[in-house]
Amino acid sequence: AYGTWLRLSQNLPIPVSLWDTSELVQQAPSLLRAGTMVIAISQSGESVELRRMAEIDAASSIRISITNTPDNSLSRWAQLRIATEVGAEQTVSTKTYTAGMVALHIFERLLTGQRQGLEAEILQLADAIGQTLSQFHLRSAGILDFIGHTAPIMFIGRGASYSSAAMAALVTAEAAKAHTTALTGGQFRHGPLELVREGFSSVMFMGGDGTGELNYKTATDIARFGGRCLIIAPDDVDTPETENIRTLRLSRVAPALLPVLEIIPIQLLMVPMATARGFEPAKFLNGSKVTAIE
Repeated sequence: AYGTWLRLSQNLPIPVSLWDTSELVQQAPSLLRAGTMVIAISQSGESVELRRMAEIDAASSIRISITNTPDNSLSRWAQLRIATEVGAEQTVSTKTYTAGMVALHIFERLLTGQRQGLEAEILQLADAIGQTLSQFHLRSAGILDFIGHTAPIMFIGRGASYSSAAMAALVTAEAAKAHTTALTGGQFRHGPLELVREGFSSVMFMGGDGTGELNYKTATDIARFGGRCLIIAPDDVDTPETENIRTLRLSRVAPALLPVLEIIPIQLLMVPMATARGFEPAKFLNGSKVTAIE
């Protein structure tokens, strides 16, 4: 929800906040009060923190849920229920995440009265995802060779593409059991840049919000200090390759929907990466699909 939060913060005349559900119910439950709209997003709608929120929230004026299925604890709490219905997912969320972001984007656009062109944008995104799915398997082995599978991986993004970095770190940890970190470009500059040396691996999401020059400068600095950087960028963004910089190019889509497309290569990369690390891809070892313990 990071990109939606940024855009709503700029386009609505009221305060907009973004919360991790566990932090909300544990640290600031009083925010669930009259006059508040709550948009809650979940794969199952049954995770313990969301069930707890539904139990304690008797005051929020407008309650919206976005989940995979139409009937669950979170959807029953909501007044407006949005179900993506992408099919069952037994382990790591992939389709749920991408479809959930599209559902959130639709709601965002309707909320702000910007419906014009929405259907065309989503159809364009669907075509771009189809192209990525059909082409990426031809490059996955080479990309894995470039970023490696033994060292920790740093995922970096600015603006809405920070959501891609955060989800990439999550899915890599879940599916391939690899150590990961997700940072904004600014956070990375303020200290973690010191980690870069030979053997350092990173993925940079270039984004579509006008920060490409800053991001590419960060990528070149990573390369200059001996690290490697895989850039994921729209195909019309200029990102010259070097020995330590490789670029994976994506079709052009609406900037707000770019994070939906950006995550696809990382999701697909998890299969060869997990296998190379000696794990069955996306099989949970220590947890479960629905988190039951706070």
